[in-house]
Amino acid sequence: EKGQMTGLLTFREILAAMNRYRGNIQDVKVNLVMVANPICGNLDDSVDQMRSIMTDNHVRYLPIKDNSTLVGVLSFHDVAKASLRAASFENKLLKQYIKNWPEAETPKTQDT
Repeated sequence: EKGQMTGLLTFREILAAMNRYRGNIQDVKVNLVMVANPICGNLDDSVDQMRSIMTDNHVRYLPIKDNSTLVGVLSFHDVAKASLRAASFENKLLKQYIKNWPEAETPKTQDT
């Protein structure tokens, strides 16, 4: 509305509307079934912050705004992929570190 996001309509809302209106949704207006004023993330948020917002609020899609402008929609699938990539990279670094683990120095003994 006037360039501003007023709601979010996902497959979940469509299924709920199908149930509520017994499959007869061809004349149902979007504003009756969408999530009005959905929770949004910001461009400055980290993926970890967005994952937390999504899990705490049980949402699969998170609109991302830059100030008041909608710039995209992040899916939980996107967050999962990013998390797996980060974990894989960390795992690779740890394995490399362990592989190149420095040998323990043997304690020096005094000759008597």
